[in-house]
Amino acid sequence: MGLYALHCTVNVSIIAVILLLLVVAIGLGSIFRIIGLPDLVGAIAAGIIVGPALFGIVTPTPELTSISSLALFFIILQIGVESSSDIFTKNVSYILVFAVTSFVVPFVIMAAGSYFIFKLPYLEAVSTSLAVSIPSISITSVLLVKSGLIKSEDGMRLLGGVAMSDVLAFIILVSFHRSLITILIVSTSLAAFVVALYFVDNILRSRSEHLINRLEGLMDSEGDAVIFAIVILMGLAVSYFFEYIGITFVMGAFFSGLIIHKNSVGEKTYGVLKRTFQRINSSFFIPLFFSISGVDLSSITLSIFPYMLFLLVVTAGIGGFAAFQFSKKYMKTTSPSISLGIFGGRGAVGIIIASIALTDGFMSNNNYASAVFATIIMAIAFSFVFERSMKKHSSNIKQMEIS
Repeated sequence: MGLYALHCTVNVSIIAVILLLLVVAIGLGSIFRIIGLPDLVGAIAAGIIVGPALFGIVTPTPELTSISSLALFFIILQIGVESSSDIFTKNVSYILVFAVTSFVVPFVIMAAGSYFIFKLPYLEAVSTSLAVSIPSISITSVLLVKSGLIKSEDGMRLLGGVAMSDVLAFIILVSFHRSLITILIVSTSLAAFVVALYFVDNILRSRSEHLINRLEGLMDSEGDAVIFAIVILMGLAVSYFFEYIGITFVMGAFFSGLIIHKNSVGEKTYGVLKRTFQRINSSFFIPLFFSISGVDLSSITLSIFPYMLFLLVVTAGIGGFAAFQFSKKYMKTTSPSISLGIFGGRGAVGIIIASIALTDGFMSNNNYASAVFATIIMAIAFSFVFERSMKKHSSNIKQMEIS
């Protein structure tokens, strides 16, 4: 009776739903972070606990879907801002090799197995495999900062490979269910936009001194809010353009964020924007989005485990082996085990792709559950791989210093 009463109360106001999700998500996220696990796992667990899969206190609604889309815009815009276009122009050959061997190959094998062995419909086989096989640039960035590799050549190669993989994944997501003619039109539009973005980025860089002075002057006279508003409006405009030409707004938000970096807008402005996005996302949009992703799990059945095991074996086995070998061959100072721990971290991008596929009707709730749980398991397992590798690396350095 108590649960039923709370269920009725929560559904009275969307504000009450958001409050409940945030309290549980932030609380569990903090606990997970203390024990060395990604806090987004705690946020997903919060949604599962209060959602239909467990207690049924909160149920999926159109309002929650709309809020989830808004949160997704801000999360992806931040990922774009923190990525910078530099990662795609440096070490191009390395990041292409990394993306193909560590992402594309296991994705194709996984999709083929899903379709031919598990007899999934084509749309579901591709979208589920895509969600599980894709590494996450947000997790990678955090681990690179934590390991101190973010400014190294090895770190840029890892980050570039993961970023390239994420872009390829979104391109596949918006293409695989369309006709060849539509794909060609969309691809041409995307290519034209990327070329235009490249020239805009170069123009901003060539006039960076003037732009930086104007932006810093604007901040001094009007405050940080004006700059933040300009970036959001630009992101929304580009996202709308992407939706208009038939591509998900997610890619629009990502690409618009790419041209915002310290080389174009100045270190002061970039620092303000980066900190603002981090604060608003980490405290509100990220726990809210991932808790809603947990709420979308309407049921969890034992039938998902054989397929989930297959997904894990392919992505961790084949993708992990490829990342390990790539590191041995191309990384100069980073151990293969550290690279594997960084690459294997699944997270935001996989859940985002799964959520989009579920909303668009490409994925059943059962396989959405498979994708979510596979992502959680990969995030936890490779977090331990990373932490253990870093401890071993630190221990080796200390021994060398002593000797």
